Amino acid sequence: MNRTKVEQFEYNRKIAQIKYGLIAPVVSNTFTDLTQKDYFKRVAEHEVDWPDGTRRKFSWETIKTWFYLYKHGGIEALQPNIRLDLGGTRSLTEENKIKIYELVQEFPKITGTMVYDKLIKDGFITRHDVSLGTIQRYIKNSGIRNGTVTAEKEKRAWEYAHSLDGYEADTCHTMYIFDENGEYKKTYLIAIIDNHSRMIVGARFFFNDNAINFQQVWKSAVLRYGKSKVMILDNGSSYKNKWNDQISASLGTQLIYNPPYSPTGKAVIERFFRTIKDKWLNCDHGKNYSSLDELNAKLNQWISEYNRTDHRSLENDPCDNHTPFQRFMYDMKDVEPWKTVNKMQYEFNDWVDECFLYEEIRKVNGDSTIVINKMSFDVPSQYIGTSIIVRYDPVKYKTIYLFDPANKVKVPLKNTDKVENGKTRRTEIIY
Repeated sequence: MNRTKVEQFEYNRKIAQIKYGLIAPVVSNTFTDLTQKDYFKRVAEHEVDWPDGTRRKFSWETIKTWFYLYKHGGIEALQPNIRLDLGGTRSLTEENKIKIYELVQEFPKITGTMVYDKLIKDGFITRHDVSLGTIQRYIKNSGIRNGTVTAEKEKRAWEYAHSLDGYEADTCHTMYIFDENGEYKKTYLIAIIDNHSRMIVGARFFFNDNAINFQQVWKSAVLRYGKSKVMILDNGSSYKNKWNDQISASLGTQLIYNPPYSPTGKAVIERFFRTIKDKWLNCDHGKNYSSLDELNAKLNQWISEYNRTDHRSLENDPCDNHTPFQRFMYDMKDVEPWKTVNKMQYEFNDWVDECFLYEEIRKVNGDSTIVINKMSFDVPSQYIGTSIIVRYDPVKYKTIYLFDPANKVKVPLKNTDKVENGKTRRTEIIY
């Protein structure tokens, strides 16, 4: 495996994720068109941002082919066999687009060049990442000059038709408690709710609001109840990042990001946060808890009671399912979690673990090591000087291995132990 193959693999993976984004509504069966063909034709009318910074259009037949490739081969089947164009520019991130919108709204006469210089000065982009032309084309084609992107859309009350059709997830800033070391810290409640049944499928307190903590709650929800067709998320960095894109494509879940400052798009989870504050958190003291474990134990008890208590929004349920648990089980009583992803029970847990692994590219040092989050790991010596693909569990690093796409092999890695390495017999020692 050499650098060219690794770069090509990374570029192909980005393309696969873009393709999946286009076919995700069909994969999850959430498209609103009359037929799949109508959906493919509608999507084919729009240009797509490509990883090299260009915008491309594809025929509806091509997009349909991607769907069948994914259906039979998963996300890997969407990866093309092409090389990375090192001369291209990267597409704008959602954070970049929001910042451009804010600048244009605050300074209506600002030029594209001035926006470009401002983004570089504030650290949002670099000249190597994004070209001036990319910024100018986005301002011209996005409609932010004439205000079309801010037009009010029609809003109506809605919900998904069945359990597991869609989850909603968000973070709630909650009380301060003392940790195990006696330090007074703020806690964050990360929760996931099933939109149709209103059942809480995952919830946990943390001392930090970040992507890894959200993914722990997400993973537990998938293992216990099954994967949803859709996940509605906030635009914050804990939710909108490359890791969640990678995980959703592996699971086969479509991610929908709620527009900034529009909480009504995920009103169910917002209403839950208001309920838990009114009925528990606002009348409790953080001093009553000396650790997160104590607080989460109370949370688990509270959630269990909440899921089995009559819910106001379910008063008129046509099947007389008045609690979140009743409504969820009405749809899922004969469906085990592994059946939601067409897996066998014995392979389900390992498959989910694999879906939630992080993947990064690292160059192997001259001493046969790589560094992940300030931790050193030993790598076979034949990879010295090359860039490799590393997959790992970001929580405890219990699972970490080198993935060689050329030979389709996984090589387990272990933490560097310099003392133990010093005991290894060598035919030649270089000082």
